[in-house]
Amino acid sequence: MRVLQIHKYFYRRAGAESVFLDTIEGLRKRGHEVAEFSVKYDKNQPSEYANYFVNTEPELSKKQLDFLTMARLFGHFIFSSQVNKKLRALVAVSEPQVAHLHNVVHQLSATTFKTLRKLKVPIVYTVHDVQPMCPNHRMITQGNLCEKCFKHRYYNCLRYKCIADSRLKSLSGMLEAYYYYLRGIWNMVDIFVCPSEFMRDKMIEWGFERKKIRLLRNFHQAPAQIKPLGNKIVYLNRLHEEKGIKVFMEATRKLRQYQIIVAGDGPQDDWVKKQIKQFSLTHVQKIGRVQGEEWKKIMADARVVVVPSLFYENCSISILEALANGRLVVASDRGGNSELITQGQTGFLADAQDPDSFSIFIKEAMEMPEEKSSQIIANGRRLVMDQHDKDEYFNQLENIYQELAK
Repeated sequence: MRVLQIHKYFYRRAGAESVFLDTIEGLRKRGHEVAEFSVKYDKNQPSEYANYFVNTEPELSKKQLDFLTMARLFGHFIFSSQVNKKLRALVAVSEPQVAHLHNVVHQLSATTFKTLRKLKVPIVYTVHDVQPMCPNHRMITQGNLCEKCFKHRYYNCLRYKCIADSRLKSLSGMLEAYYYYLRGIWNMVDIFVCPSEFMRDKMIEWGFERKKIRLLRNFHQAPAQIKPLGNKIVYLNRLHEEKGIKVFMEATRKLRQYQIIVAGDGPQDDWVKKQIKQFSLTHVQKIGRVQGEEWKKIMADARVVVVPSLFYENCSISILEALANGRLVVASDRGGNSELITQGQTGFLADAQDPDSFSIFIKEAMEMPEEKSSQIIANGRRLVMDQHDKDEYFNQLENIYQELAK
């Protein structure tokens, strides 16, 4: 089958990128012809279709923007002549039977949907986050869960400055959400793929057609052999407030008897360093983002992996990786996490906003007798192998494509 995979990043940045790139690799191994459409970044992996990628908008990463720049960016969000031209050319060359979109909003604009629809290419969209429902794609504002935009009340995005605490960015996000709603952009999707029951149910609750939604959990290949438990507590994620780094750092103050590694980068990088210095957290080692062999070493050193997200997690790749590698997991009780973590059976769920809850469960996991920890680890690995199997993922994905293929 000829498939066009589309995502705004073509390098391993976070969980959505891992799913996107691993899906491309898996489809090719199963004999499918896969073309890619994305945005040009220096970090991108090689692609034979790179000439069709669109130029990036560097201003998107800036915290403060003037009105004219924001107005120009908003124009790009709803229509991009470059996206239209490049995508049309790629479709002409690759002749896809189906297009599978991942995260495209902003960088690849609403033009991606409109162009594919005009070219009569069926659209599959993986719902990696709550972007179809929430302008800031997290349903979290000022550290608290927020569903004020329910029933298309997107004006709340501006009212509460939900995007980067910026009036201009929030105005743009509000207008973009109304544009997608009023112009029926999301209605152009033929099938929504939801990686968790939580996301599926949330989409239905917010008015998306049940008949268009399919449950397809993220996959992860569990290694045949796992390394013995390490002796460290590990945070392996972006350093962003929504990822719960502030709650976790407060919890570390009550865990001074253990070695802790904070691996990641992001807007809270300097804040983490200041916390370590201010509270004399000599037991906390801050390192940058890790990948490849360095990631494997950090995972091998871990006894407990902490995933303290404040927002609604979907089907967390971080949790799947930890479970598959035989590590104990302490995660927040948000979103789809409860589908991966059964309290005391496959790991521990802590109150997302309570540092004490995290410190208590982390300490329990660190001090747990081997017999109990071994059982939890076995349960977690079994869950990954049974419910997140790679072959089953691609079997179901192929069935979805075949429903729509031209």
